[in-house]
Amino acid sequence: MNFTALSDKLTPLQLEHAAQCIKQADSIAIITHQNPDGDAMGSSLAMRHFLLSLGKQNVTNIVPTSFPDFLAWLPGAESIIQYEQQPEAAANALRTADLVICTDLGEPTRVAALSPVLAERFDAYAQSNLIIIDHHLSPVCSSCPEQIAYPDSASASELVFRLAWQFVGLQRGFMRGKSGSNQSLDEGRASFLTPDFATCIYTGMMTDTGNFSYNSCHPEMYSIIAILLTTGINKDAIYDRVFNAYTADRMRLIGYCLYHKMKLFPEFHAALITLNRREMYRFNAKSGDMEGIVNMPLQIKDIYYSVFMREDKIPPHQQPEANGAKVKAKISFRSQGDRPVNILAREIFRGGGHMNASGGEFFGSVDDAAKKFIEMMPKYLQKE
Repeated sequence: MNFTALSDKLTPLQLEHAAQCIKQADSIAIITHQNPDGDAMGSSLAMRHFLLSLGKQNVTNIVPTSFPDFLAWLPGAESIIQYEQQPEAAANALRTADLVICTDLGEPTRVAALSPVLAERFDAYAQSNLIIIDHHLSPVCSSCPEQIAYPDSASASELVFRLAWQFVGLQRGFMRGKSGSNQSLDEGRASFLTPDFATCIYTGMMTDTGNFSYNSCHPEMYSIIAILLTTGINKDAIYDRVFNAYTADRMRLIGYCLYHKMKLFPEFHAALITLNRREMYRFNAKSGDMEGIVNMPLQIKDIYYSVFMREDKIPPHQQPEANGAKVKAKISFRSQGDRPVNILAREIFRGGGHMNASGGEFFGSVDDAAKKFIEMMPKYLQKE
């Protein structure tokens, strides 16, 4: 295996900052965004395994809200502190850690009720240690130019891998020669390349690209996968545990969404699916059961935009800005080709993301959110 085929993505400043922060920290807290998906879980747990391989013992993983059952098998998931279950432990770990590492997360507003605590770490950046690893277009701490923020990367998990890869190279004097070729790492596998680390990285990369069906054309992505496979992980088994582990209720929910709830707008090549809380209760919907539904209408010929909205309670930390609304719509946007949805998500629905995959929210019912989307279609969707 040619380990030198992978280029260095992180700048020397980014790498040196991360290395110094990690070396000096005795206690480390890793946090990812609310409603964590496969990339959030994969990147944060992979970072845990990397730190443990460096001999760091006091490492705490935190999630602001619960994660889907189909990700609970990931190595290290049993050690995660969920804020909703252990609020004091989560807040204290985040507040007192020598180093806070944010993965798949570039702004403190995306950690639900933990936002004020994380904002303290962002505000005190000059006096405190903070590493940000994110691939979204959302704002990253403007005073932190050394943070690892690359919107052109398909997943945060890829960036965690690159950090670990270059970190090990830095420690071993792995430098680019004058001729442009790299001196080789040890012929054996790097110490951090364990099956647990590789499983978490692969899961994050796989889920954030729809099993490598979008945002996945960069050749080096597959170089990373090839390196991960040298650890002996079974990528087919990982796919099975993530995508073939749902309940019968979810299958019925999908059928209901596609038959009863999907609306098509042929003139805008768009599809819209909405679910209110009563409908989700009818199908015993759990965290993660709605994952992937937004992608399904894109299988229809000439449908290039897909929007999925589900109704949720407004958590206490958002009530002051909800203007009396009792519920909110959580919204997922998808598109194909050169058709952006992130602008609509950012300007109308308090969100953002990548050009073809974004999210947002709306204070009010899903019916009102749907009306707003339909109203905005002529401005934001291409009428081809």
